[in-house]
Amino acid sequence: MANSIHVKLPDGSVKEVPAGTTALDIAKSISPRLADAALVAKADGDLIDLTKPLEKDTDLRILKEQDPESLMVYRHSSAHLLAAAVLELFPETKLGHGPPTDTGFFYDFYRPTPFTNEDLEKLEKKMQELAQQDIPYAREFYPRAEGLEKFKAEGDFMKCHFIEQFTKPDEKISIYKTGKFLDFCRGPHIPSTGRIKAFKLLSVAGAYWLGDEKNQQLQRIYGTAF
Repeated sequence: MANSIHVKLPDGSVKEVPAGTTALDIAKSISPRLADAALVAKADGDLIDLTKPLEKDTDLRILKEQDPESLMVYRHSSAHLLAAAVLELFPETKLGHGPPTDTGFFYDFYRPTPFTNEDLEKLEKKMQELAQQDIPYAREFYPRAEGLEKFKAEGDFMKCHFIEQFTKPDEKISIYKTGKFLDFCRGPHIPSTGRIKAFKLLSVAGAYWLGDEKNQQLQRIYGTAF
């Protein structure tokens, strides 16, 4: 097979496939049920999107919801779902970051007006709407300067800081798009919002930007997802 690669699966079998085949393609070739249950993949020990093309010989695992590692990706994607909902309802908000945690996730926001408990209820409802729309977590790559320019134009000072701190001038940056929401993020993510079935927003707490009380005070929304 021209331009082929060899993919080794956990059962020891090896598939010869064209370069550029994705983990999702391989899952579909094994069984439709596996493809429907898959959330993320692990290639040579690294977590990757199911839609990332495989370009070299790879040891591959397809992870489903019962795999502990996929839960952290699921929660990270839930944090992105929250951010997408915030921008839908409160478009003036500026975005920080939204990592998974051992119990759920949080996302940091800069917004002069405090979020209320009623706002959390509205955000949860909007998250449910976006989940029902089954919006893909689509990864795109931007030239660093273009990404910086975009986030600067929108006043997203925290995103600009992360790009400047964690990327080099000559590299492309990884952007995940979820509907109207764009985030500088290395991923990986689950395939789409429709895969998120159960979540709950828990509370709002204060946090200073970069942990410095001289900086802007952020609002950290905590949630859980399972």
